[in-house]
Order: sequence, then C-alpha cells, then structure tokens
Amino acid sequence: MIKVSVIIPVYNAELTIKECIDSLIGQTIFKEMELIVVDDCSTDQSPIIVMDYEKKYPDNIVFICLDKNGGPGYARNVAMEYASGEYVGFVDSDDAVYPTMYEKLYDEAIRVNADFVDSGFYDQKNDKAIVFVSDELAGELTDKKRSSLIVVGGYICTKVFNKDFIDRGNIKFRNEYVLEDMDYMIECIARAERIGTVKEMMYVYRDSRSSLSKTAEPLKYIHNQSSAMKAIFDRTHLLSNYEGIKNAIEFVMLYLYSNVLNACTNAIYLGQLDRNIVIHIMLSMRVLKNAVITGGYDSEFIRKGIKEVDLEVIRLNDESPEAVISRLERSV
Repeated sequence: MIKVSVIIPVYNAELTIKECIDSLIGQTIFKEMELIVVDDCSTDQSPIIVMDYEKKYPDNIVFICLDKNGGPGYARNVAMEYASGEYVGFVDSDDAVYPTMYEKLYDEAIRVNADFVDSGFYDQKNDKAIVFVSDELAGELTDKKRSSLIVVGGYICTKVFNKDFIDRGNIKFRNEYVLEDMDYMIECIARAERIGTVKEMMYVYRDSRSSLSKTAEPLKYIHNQSSAMKAIFDRTHLLSNYEGIKNAIEFVMLYLYSNVLNACTNAIYLGQLDRNIVIHIMLSMRVLKNAVITGGYDSEFIRKGIKEVDLEVIRLNDESPEAVISRLERSV
C-alpha cells in the first residue's frame, strides 16, 4: 500500500530539483511513498536529472513529461490521475522537506481520520518559522473554525490531503501560473470535516521562483489577483455552508480586490498603463466586486485585516475610478 503520493511540478529547476528529490528520498517512510514528478516542458537539464532518479528508484518514482506548458496547476491535475496513495502531498521543486515530514503527517492523519493535516514550515526568505493551524483550529471543524482557517491562510505544500476527500469533491487546480493554489486551499477548508496538525517545522519554503511582479508586469499581476478572486467565489458560493463562512471568504476576495486597485494606481503613478485602460479595469473590477461581495465592509475580518487607507480607496472606487485617481494625483 502506498501511504503518501507526493506530486512535484517541475519547470526549469535544474539548480534545485536534486536537493528537493533527495529530501523526499530521505523520508523515513519512502518505501511506502511514490513521487510523481511532472515536467512542464522545461528547457534546461531538469528532465535528464529526474530521469536519472526514476531509473534508480523505478518502484517509487513516476516521471511524466507534458507536451505543452500549462503551469503548476495543470501539472498537479495531471499527476493526480496517476496518484495511488491514501494521502497526497504537494512539493515545489525549489523547496525541501524534513526527513520525518510525511511519516508524522500520515500518522496524524490516520490517528484523527483527517481530510487534511498541516505542518509548520521554515520561511527561508524571511528567516521565520510559521505554524498556521493551532490545536484550537484542528479536529472536528465548525464554520467558525473554517472561517479562521480561511483568513489565516496557508500553503498546500505543508499538508497532506486524503485522496478520497479530494476525489469526492472533484477538487482541481486552475490552469494558472500564480495563485493557482489559493482557491484550491479555500475549497478544501470549506469542504473538510476534520483536520489535523503537526506543530513542527517540516517544510523548507524558499520562494526562489521568479514571480510576476506587480511593478514589472501590472497587467499580469491584476489578472492573477482578479482571477483568484472570481475563482474563490465560483468554488464556494454554492456550498451548503457558504453563509457560515461567507464573511471570511468575502474578506479574502476584498483583500484581492484591494490589491488590484492599488496596482492600478501604482501603474498610473509609474506611467506603465494608460489612464483610460486603468479606468476600464477599475470599472470592471467594481462590477466583479459587487457581484461576489454582498456583505459590506464592516465584518470583523475586514476591519482587522484591511487597512483603513485601503478601505478608503475601495469606497472611492464605489463612487468612480476617477475619484481614486484624483486622490492619487492630489497626493503627488
């Protein structure tokens, strides 16, 4: 029996993939694991490196080469078709895991019959150790617990998910390159009945991938934020418990909406986008916001999680994009 299937999307990761796979081969339950590595049309030596590992460990490593580049979400969805483990984990190709990670997560999952189990991680970029799921949020979930988990956030890579739970809900990743896991994680939280936690540093998160910067590529940044916002609503609003978690979900969507408005004003300030294009974007975003956020701006999560200056911009855009731009122009 395969206890845990670990899925690793790879794209041009020749500098990091060896350390990543070595850390997985070093797992204390590696003989009861399978690694499903999906190459997303790399143009470097990544496929050759992974093929060498597959030859050495044919019983535990499955290597898939995609014929088109689809992003990490698409790669993970393909890999799920091959996964045979009782639980599934996801690892990024530039990260690494501690030797006992999957043994401890699996044991906790079996102990509490969890839909997913989370662990702590080390944020190497910011030199921080972080645990998202406390004891108070673990166990049998209520909508109050789910709401806190949605607001707190977290990463799919620090967890294992019950594969039957994922399959029953038909939970899949969007075919995007950035924030493709945000709405996935929120849907998992919204649907989960019971979760576990291992409050130890198990995952090394490096964030060394080149990101789409809102400063360098504002239109891509805006697309990523707005797409995630819509996807969160689409995944959750028809769930039977939506009303019980609505305030938390609307907080996350409003946070993404605020990011878009700030990116728009920043693009005008830096001369990256034409004023008329920005006005069109802000109008379109207002339509989306009005369609998915109906609870106003006074929930506890919004009051605590969104700065007053950002709420002011949101309210101004409710009047008109020109009001937001005029405020920017007065301040410079």
